[in-house]
Amino acid sequence: MPDTQFRFHFDRSLQAAAHLLRQADERAMAYIHLLKMLYIADREYLAERGYPITGDRVLAMQHGPVLSNVYDLIKGKSDQSDQWHQFIQTLPKSHKVRLIADPGVGDLSRASMSKLDDVFKRYSNMAPFRVVHLTHDYPEWQKHYLLGCVTTIPWWSILNAQGAEAMRPFVEDQINLQRHQDALQKACQ
Repeated sequence: MPDTQFRFHFDRSLQAAAHLLRQADERAMAYIHLLKMLYIADREYLAERGYPITGDRVLAMQHGPVLSNVYDLIKGKSDQSDQWHQFIQTLPKSHKVRLIADPGVGDLSRASMSKLDDVFKRYSNMAPFRVVHLTHDYPEWQKHYLLGCVTTIPWWSILNAQGAEAMRPFVEDQINLQRHQDALQKACQ
């Protein structure tokens, strides 16, 4: 099974999170709720389009699948957390985030914004831990979660869980193209 990952897109992830938070009408949102909606959007977009919105690595954690880099950004454990927190503030002692400045949507496609809008409509009015429990039903989490451990959920498992195995060759081509572009860019530096 291929274990290569997509490239994490900081700007796209920031803009996707802000897009969801913008729809929350200036209210703070539990960051676990934001993480779950971003994951669901990535998951569905991968099955529909052959690549995720954020490109983030997915971890199987106690509270379901989690986008690794976005989680670290929210928690202030990333080299880019300061840049993230210029737009999205993590409120102290509350486990909530809120949008404090607009990063725009220039790195998001219309299709990805439409997917984020759809996910927001379906899940924003649910209690955050209701959404967590829904993600516990996802086969990719059930297959890769080990009690007390954090494990990676590979992209092919996310596709298989949604019956989108036919997308695998396209996804592999996308990852190979990305790897070649990264190598060319590195060689030109």
